Amino acid sequence: MKKQPKIRLAVVGCGAVAAIHHLPAIAASDLVEAAVLVDADEKRARTLAERWGVPTVLTDYREAVGRVDAAVVAVPNHLHAPVAGDLLRRGVHVLVEKPMALTGAECGAMIEAAEAGRAVLAVGLEFRFFDSTRFVRDLLASEVIGPLRRFELRQGVSSRWPFATDFLLRKEMSGGGVLMDFGVHVLDLLLAWLGDWESVRYRDDAMGGVESDCEIELTMRSGLTGFVEISRTRNLANTCRFEGEKGTLEVGIWDPDPEIALRLDGQEMLLSGRARARGTTGRAKGGGLEFGSSFVRQVDDFAAAIREGREPRVSGREGRRSMDLIDACYAVREPLELPWMNPPQLLEAGA
Repeated sequence: MKKQPKIRLAVVGCGAVAAIHHLPAIAASDLVEAAVLVDADEKRARTLAERWGVPTVLTDYREAVGRVDAAVVAVPNHLHAPVAGDLLRRGVHVLVEKPMALTGAECGAMIEAAEAGRAVLAVGLEFRFFDSTRFVRDLLASEVIGPLRRFELRQGVSSRWPFATDFLLRKEMSGGGVLMDFGVHVLDLLLAWLGDWESVRYRDDAMGGVESDCEIELTMRSGLTGFVEISRTRNLANTCRFEGEKGTLEVGIWDPDPEIALRLDGQEMLLSGRARARGTTGRAKGGGLEFGSSFVRQVDDFAAAIREGREPRVSGREGRRSMDLIDACYAVREPLELPWMNPPQLLEAGA
């Protein structure tokens, strides 16, 4: 059987996520190759092109049309919809970085562009490719801990990301703060595990800017309720805990190979371990999944969807679900009460 040629990719946007994750993943894949790098900063693009052996560098993504089969769009958030939408209408398949766009409406326009151009649209929510994500979904569906009563998710890390620009601090470019950045991942996981949402109450510390901390009280369509806390200023538990009628299930959520703990009521023993999918690649020497390997799985799934004429694991419609929830959060925003705004000594003095 004749081996199929690799799918030629353009990487549009040569910032940190392209340099750290997308280009190494493309180089490790047997299905795709980087043919073009595009960035307004030509020097930055040329540096990466020399490092990864990419033959062509451009400063305008439109010049890549006709030279490539598909594109990874990793530009600042506010450019996701216009750049990806234009490429999709021209028949170029697109894997767009998270968040898919700034609003659910922009996501809808991108989906329509993909349909018009008969192109595959995938969304870069690589947490879906962790073994733990599928394992937890299956455990919950099997009701090992019984019908669910409540969930609690806390995700927070002080940022260590080597940003190439300051766009995440600019509301007009980022679309929001920690909810749009970290939150899109954890909300996508909750929707994948628990189904659609029904109602939401939301609080954050944006005060007209971009939020660094937020809290969500979420009710799912099933009637299940839960609490979500997200922070980029504090290190939190970084777990999701499910309470069921028969016990609890807790999983790490900011780790590609997290510990999963199961405790059944009335049992003295706690069962803990890590999910392992059979026959999969992308393992570290210790047997666990490396974070970068989830990007290899993601781009391989994107390539397979193009070749097989199917939807990718995280399609445009799947990517829109978390964006619609983020829209709903911002629409009902309330101020988050912060301890230094009303310290007890001032309240006592005022009284």
